[in-house]
Amino acid sequence: MAQDKDSLFGPTMADLGRLREELRALVAIRWELARLELVTAFADVRRLVVALVIAGLLALISLPVLVVATANALGGVLGLSVTGWLFISFATLVVAAGAVAWLGWRRFQRHFVGLEETLEVLQEDQAWVESLTASVKPKSR
Repeated sequence: MAQDKDSLFGPTMADLGRLREELRALVAIRWELARLELVTAFADVRRLVVALVIAGLLALISLPVLVVATANALGGVLGLSVTGWLFISFATLVVAAGAVAWLGWRRFQRHFVGLEETLEVLQEDQAWVESLTASVKPKSR
């Protein structure tokens, strides 16, 4: 055994051991850095999403004001009152909302697959387990 420690490759093996430990520490440090950066990036993205949602809601809330202002500006044009223009705007928005909902529903029905692949894989796994257990079953006499 003493001869193994004093062998030609002893110092090289010791160096390789130290190198392995240094590489392990390096990977651990890099992994921690990446994890911290991901946590920070996630927080930044979350703040951005919150700001964009608030901006979108503010824009959405301002649309009725735009419709009323447009109706006031068009009041008397083509012989329609402000109320007439508001009803036209209302009808246009309701028809557009219905069309968007209907088209969205149709697209959903065409493209929705749910858990199709997962169920397929589970059925394959079930068939595999059944074939595996069928070969292990004791033969009846």
